[in-house]
Amino acid sequence: MTSKVKNLKGLEKELSISFSLKDMDPTIESKLKELSKNLDLKGFRKGKVPMNVVKSKYYQQCYNESLSEHIEQNYIQVIIDEKLNPVAPPKISIDENKNKEKLFFKALIEVMPEVKIVNIEKIKLEKPKLKVKNIDLEKAVEKIADQYKEWNLVERKSKNGDRVKADFSGTINGEEFDNNKAEDFLIEIGSKQLIPGFEEGLIGLKAGEEKKLDITFPKDYQDSKLASKPVNFDIVVKEVLEPKVSEINEEFVKKLGIEDGKIETLHSKIKEGMEKDAITLIDSYMKKNVIKELSKSQKLEVPKTLVSEEISRIDKENNPNGDIKISEKDMEKLYMKEATERVKAGLLLREIINNEKFEITQKNISDWIDTVSRGNNNRSEIENYYMNNEDAKKNMESVILENFAVKWVIEKAEVSEKNYSFDKLMELR
Repeated sequence: MTSKVKNLKGLEKELSISFSLKDMDPTIESKLKELSKNLDLKGFRKGKVPMNVVKSKYYQQCYNESLSEHIEQNYIQVIIDEKLNPVAPPKISIDENKNKEKLFFKALIEVMPEVKIVNIEKIKLEKPKLKVKNIDLEKAVEKIADQYKEWNLVERKSKNGDRVKADFSGTINGEEFDNNKAEDFLIEIGSKQLIPGFEEGLIGLKAGEEKKLDITFPKDYQDSKLASKPVNFDIVVKEVLEPKVSEINEEFVKKLGIEDGKIETLHSKIKEGMEKDAITLIDSYMKKNVIKELSKSQKLEVPKTLVSEEISRIDKENNPNGDIKISEKDMEKLYMKEATERVKAGLLLREIINNEKFEITQKNISDWIDTVSRGNNNRSEIENYYMNNEDAKKNMESVILENFAVKWVIEKAEVSEKNYSFDKLMELR
């Protein structure tokens, strides 16, 4: 065997490999003999077919199988000898016309880059810190009271903030479409739950009134068949209801499960919940920020193959049902930057994990399951899922190791704290 490695653009390499066709003869003979043992041809006893007959019928099949095996074996040997780390299987091209005694083939590969982590201490990170003020607690109570508001029937024209009960049906160019109609449908004007223009179109209507409403589905509508289409709705208003927000008093506080009915006790419970939520929010924000700043601080060429795979992964995340049809070219335009950053961050985090040799303990697993099951009453089910599902367990361990690497970066980097209200902290999600 002879081989030559040629460096191409970026991380691509071309391997030119040749080997003697005679090297395949023992493999071909072995395959023919193995095949003949159970061969059942008309005119011969099973397993007793003469070798010249076996060769005449099956030589090409055994030759092709042997050729594939020898190409793979020689390719692997070159990879080992040259200490290369391919990202994906090679693209093989065979030149069968060069020589009748030798086979020449080329293997086009992309290799993993050499990763070195440097200057971590120069990374600057801002860590949010929750600062709960009385006004934050008062706002939280007001939001809770709003969730418990009552709806009272009124005989007047509807306005923003009202709830309307209505029947409606829609058509596009006179044709009906899926889920185009509903009866006794409750719509809170101003909630922005429906497509733009629909809720606004209900303002100024009284019970018993009808309206024709012409609007357009947004271009990013979840059903791609309706996106950007003009639609005509016929609407009949049945009821108009106005909200009555619950009065914040002892009775209301007790209704929320606070036995002593004191607003101070409710505030304390809300603050406790905010602080628990803040831990998860801050951890998530810091992880995203660490990955972003780590990627910015390190020079690293990323394999195009991995970026392409990540683009497909992002598209599936954003469009799980495949409702939005998008070309490969547009997909690259949309997701190239994010995919490149993700791949780069993944390579850097993996290098940190390998260098630091982090080990996962049972306590790490237990703590992680506590975190993902927070707010649920089925911790044991979640634990069983991750511990008894091999893929889920590997994913869990991968996330835990990533978190170790993120923590390692935070400990090395220059970190400053900044106070955040709970609402501002929520905006970081």
